Amino acid sequence: MNKDLKNMIIVFLGSFLLSLFSNTMSPFITTIEKTYNLSGNTIAILPPVVYFASFVMSIVGAKLMPALGIKKGIYTGFSCVIFSSFIILISRSFYVLLFGYFIAGLAIGMNYVFLSAMLSLLPKRYQKFGLYNACFGLGGILILPIDRFVLRNGMKFNYTYIIHIVLMCLFVIIATKIDDVSLNDINNVPSSKFSFSVLKKSFVLLLSIAIFFYVGAEISTTNWTGGFLEKYYGMSKAEVPNILSGFWILFTFGRAVGDKFLYKVGRLEYLSVAPLIAIIGIFIILSGTSKIQALIGIGIIGLTMSLIYPALQGHIIQNVERKDITSTSSVMVIFNNFGAMFLTYMIGFAGGIKITYVFIIQIVFYVYIFIVSVHYLVLKKK
Repeated sequence: MNKDLKNMIIVFLGSFLLSLFSNTMSPFITTIEKTYNLSGNTIAILPPVVYFASFVMSIVGAKLMPALGIKKGIYTGFSCVIFSSFIILISRSFYVLLFGYFIAGLAIGMNYVFLSAMLSLLPKRYQKFGLYNACFGLGGILILPIDRFVLRNGMKFNYTYIIHIVLMCLFVIIATKIDDVSLNDINNVPSSKFSFSVLKKSFVLLLSIAIFFYVGAEISTTNWTGGFLEKYYGMSKAEVPNILSGFWILFTFGRAVGDKFLYKVGRLEYLSVAPLIAIIGIFIILSGTSKIQALIGIGIIGLTMSLIYPALQGHIIQNVERKDITSTSSVMVIFNNFGAMFLTYMIGFAGGIKITYVFIIQIVFYVYIFIVSVHYLVLKKK
């Protein structure tokens, strides 16, 4: 098998398994609260701890990349996943569990820095960012029935992490087949050490900010749409999970088939239209009165959102010098994690005041992405 193809497949598998792992905690929040007899204020610190650890480690991991190399970095990151899973599995107190999830956050941050960098360093034909993100989405979809099975059968929630220990051990073995990707450029000049100086390039900075805002839009859609449908459309708690599952399937399908579409249409061209279509979807949801209108709006948002992030990733990476690829890839992951850490709670605060504010904030995010994309599309065509 072609070594670049093999490396790409291993990256996709790593993204899928890491998604299974990172998405395991959320459905168990209420269970953890009851198991450890915690107050609402105490359990509320758990997600921020994971987000914060992931954000910090995305910076530290980027700094360590020149010393470790891609292959050793992936070994180290997934070994941390195994270690954190073991701590969560044997935890008997909330503070041991909290430590386990802190290590999990570190592992998630480190792994995504190295997996993203590895994909970014492959030849352009193998930089399939849509499929890469689709693998992450698939993990998020498949972990839900696993978690539900555990809960319905009265099993301890932390037994789920036995599955992660086994899968991650298998992945580490598979990762031995990685052909280490060189951090040198085409003239064999070593890639520069991680530096935020790549942000001096205006298009890297402005499009990284677009990633920051996009993450806020994606998370707020998935976190708040269910509550909005219940409150404004009168949908039952039984109906909402099925609708959200449909959203995720549509979203993941869009990413899975989107790389060829972006290649034909153009990334900037897509980014100059998709945010406007997403805004139309939001207006349909906000102004609609029937379930059909809600489903149409959600479908429009799901399909258009699906390729915004891969389009941003692909355009940025394919327009920087090879020596700057690892720094640029790391910066994108850092902006992603910072958006997840910061905007989740800013939007949550707004949603607590009035849930429609969540969608209004999303419109602001999409307008920014549209303006920046049109700006660089115009420059490109001059």
